[in-house]
Amino acid sequence: MFSRFASLVKAMFGRIMGRFEDPEMMLEQTYQEAQSNLIQVRQAVAQAIATEKQLEQQLQKNKDQAATWQNRAAMAVQQSNDDLARQALQRKQQYSQAASDLETQLKSQKDATQTLRGRLTELEGEVQKLYTKKQVLIARDKAATATTRANEIMSKTTSNGASSIVERMEQKVSEKESKAAALAELGTDGLDHKFKSFEGQVDIEAELMALKGGSVGAAQPKLIVEKQAMLIEADNQSADSIEAEDVREIDRKD
Repeated sequence: MFSRFASLVKAMFGRIMGRFEDPEMMLEQTYQEAQSNLIQVRQAVAQAIATEKQLEQQLQKNKDQAATWQNRAAMAVQQSNDDLARQALQRKQQYSQAASDLETQLKSQKDATQTLRGRLTELEGEVQKLYTKKQVLIARDKAATATTRANEIMSKTTSNGASSIVERMEQKVSEKESKAAALAELGTDGLDHKFKSFEGQVDIEAELMALKGGSVGAAQPKLIVEKQAMLIEADNQSADSIEAEDVREIDRKD
C-alpha cells in the first residue's frame, strides 16, 4: 500500500517538474552524468590493467625464485648434503605454489580486464551518440522556441497590435483629409468658381468654332466677344437695310 502511494506521489511530482524542465539544461546534465560514468569506467579499466601487470610481475618473480631454489637443491645434492637439498626443494615448492596461485588469479584478472575494456568501448560509443543527439535536440529546441516566439509576435501584430493601429490611423487621416477638402470648398467664392468653369467651356466652344471656320488665328479668344461682334454686325446690317429702304422710298417719290 505504501509503495503504491509512493509511486503515485513520484509520478505526480514528475509531471509537475516536467513543466519546468529546460530541454537544454536536462540534456547537458544527462551528458555530464554519462561523461562522469565514462571517466569512472576508464579509471576502472586502468586499475584492472595495472593489477594485471602487477600479477604478471609477481608471477614471474615466483617462477624465478622456484627455478633458483631448484638449482640450489641440485647443488646441495652434488655436495652430498641431502638435508640442505630438502630445504631448498621445500622453498622451491613454496614459490611454485605461489606461482600457480598467481597464474589462476592472473587469468581471472585478464578476463575482468577484457570485460571492462569491452564495456569501456561500448560506453564510449553511447556517450558519442548522446553528444550528437544532445546537439541536435538543443538546436531543434532553439529553433522551436524561436518559431514559437515569432508566431506569438505575429499573432499579436495581426490581432491587436501594429496592424489594427495602422488601420485606425489610416481611418483618422482619411477623416482629416475629407474635413480639409470640405473646408477648402466652403472657403472658395462660388460665383468666381462658376465663371471660371463657364470660361473654360467658352474656350472649348471658341476652339471648336475656329476649327469649323478653318482659321484658328482669326477667331476671337472668347465666345462672348464673338457674340458681341455678331450683334453689332447684325445691328449694322439692320441699319443699312433701313437706309437702303429709305433711299428707295425717296426714289419712288421722285
